[in-house]
Amino acid sequence: MVDTTPLVSICCLSYNHAPFLKECLDGFMMQQTDFEYEVLIHDDCSTDGSDQIIKEYASKYPSRIFPLYEDENQYSKGMESVIDIAFNYNRARGKYIAYCEGDDYWTDPQKLQKQVDFMESHPDYSVCFHRCSHLNSENGKFSRDKCGRYLKKDQVGVDISMEMFFGPWVTQPLTMVFRRSMFTPEWQKQYRYYRDMHEIYHLLTVGKGYLFAFNGGVYRYHQGGIHSMISKDDYCVKSLPIDREFYEINPSEYSKCVYLETLSESIRSNARMGRYNMALKYLQEYLKVSKNLRTTTKLLLYIRKHKNAGK
Repeated sequence: MVDTTPLVSICCLSYNHAPFLKECLDGFMMQQTDFEYEVLIHDDCSTDGSDQIIKEYASKYPSRIFPLYEDENQYSKGMESVIDIAFNYNRARGKYIAYCEGDDYWTDPQKLQKQVDFMESHPDYSVCFHRCSHLNSENGKFSRDKCGRYLKKDQVGVDISMEMFFGPWVTQPLTMVFRRSMFTPEWQKQYRYYRDMHEIYHLLTVGKGYLFAFNGGVYRYHQGGIHSMISKDDYCVKSLPIDREFYEINPSEYSKCVYLETLSESIRSNARMGRYNMALKYLQEYLKVSKNLRTTTKLLLYIRKHKNAGK
């Protein structure tokens, strides 16, 4: 009897991704593999017809695509931090989990095969990635990721260090394949704000990570995206509590640098927007963590300059 147990579970979260969903699902179904894989897609009560597209594909590929539909939006009910774990990871049967949201897509039909072959022959690795392009849906323009600095010409790939993780190396979750046995749902319970970065960080603490040089997908920026196309000031507002909490739970020079950089940007953003009391509050926080009087003084002068200009 042929074993049809999937080796890989592709986990996909969809919410109002109707304009992009077919491209995403086609990227899954074009994968050329010598193993079985399943597609677990969770639609979080879309209102734009995404569910009908999913039903169409699930009807066409009933032994491969397994949808889950919500009657109420779980993200808005406070499930953001655990939504993938609760609705996709928990029903995954694969030895490996691959991830891709419904507005992103894969472009390399050998993507899964390449990554799984590597993971099968390197049991000490917990996670691997590849490069991807970034697409601005508003103007149709593509741009490169920030991984090129770590890869020499003709290099197949490179191990991921913690320094790379805390720097600008990370591609996007759509490139990730990780070993399910090395993933621990308990990681999430430490955090109020649990994001992709937390998951990747913890995977790198229990095994090695690898970044392939090949480009295998597209990360899409669009107005409906949760994090894409937001202003720098809004990004600071969203990032500061996340980076603060991460540093408090995982104190290191690396996480401290990320936290201080976000604090610095938050101080500048609030000064530009005329929120001087908030900027000064963050300045006190910056000095308490950094103990760096010189940099703190520079930031104070930045606040005063904008305050004087606003008079």
